[in-house]
Amino acid sequence: MKNTTKQKKKHKRPSDKTSWAYFMQAIEPTSEAINKAFPDYHPQWLQLSQQLTIGPDNFKNLRRSLGLTVTQCAAYLRADPSTLHKWEKGVSPVPFAEFELLRLVLESVRFKTAHVKWDGWFISDDGALHSPDIGGKGFTPEQLVWSTMTRSEAALLRVEVTRLQSKLDAAVVENTALREMYLADGVIDEVASMQEKINALMTRINTARVIPFAPANIELQPQEKVA
Repeated sequence: MKNTTKQKKKHKRPSDKTSWAYFMQAIEPTSEAINKAFPDYHPQWLQLSQQLTIGPDNFKNLRRSLGLTVTQCAAYLRADPSTLHKWEKGVSPVPFAEFELLRLVLESVRFKTAHVKWDGWFISDDGALHSPDIGGKGFTPEQLVWSTMTRSEAALLRVEVTRLQSKLDAAVVENTALREMYLADGVIDEVASMQEKINALMTRINTARVIPFAPANIELQPQEKVA
C-alpha cells in the first residue's frame, strides 16, 4: 500500500526530461489536471498551452498581436463584441478555448504568411509554399535554399563584372589618350607619308628594266716597224 501511494504521487508530476523542457522554455507546469491526465511525458504542444496565464491582459495582447480589432476578433470567435469587452475588462472570465485558439493561431505557420505582403500565398499540406503570381507546384524548402544561394552567387558575379568593366573602361580611356597623343604629334601623318614613299620606291623597283650591253670584239694588231 505504501509503494502504491508513492507511485501515485510520482505520476502527479512530469518526467525529468519533460520537466527539463519546461524549465528551458521558462514554463511552469502548474495545471494539476494536466499532470494527472498526462503522467510523465508531456508533448510540446501541451507544454506551450501553459506558457501564458489565462487572463484579460494576455487575451487582449493576443488579439492585438494578431492585428485584430474587437469586432474582427468577435466575428472570428463567433461571439458578440460586448462579450469580448467583458473578457478584456475582467468583468467575465476568459474561456480557455477562445484564449487557446488565439494563441495557436498566433504561433501557426499560416499566420506568419497572413501579412498583406503575402496576399494569396499559402502553404499546402505537402509543405510547399505557393505563390499566386507563379502558380505550379510551389516552392519546396530545398528550392528556397537553392534560390538564396543562387542570388548570393549572382551578387558575387555582379561585383566581378563591375570590377572587370572598370578595368575595361580604364583601358579604353588609356587607348584613346594614346591615339590622341599620336594625332597631336603628327606621328600618324608621318608614318603615312613614309608608307607612301616606300610604296613609290617599290613601284620604281618593280618597273625598272635592265638594258644589256654587247661585249667588245676588238683585236689588237701589232704595229709595223719603220725602217
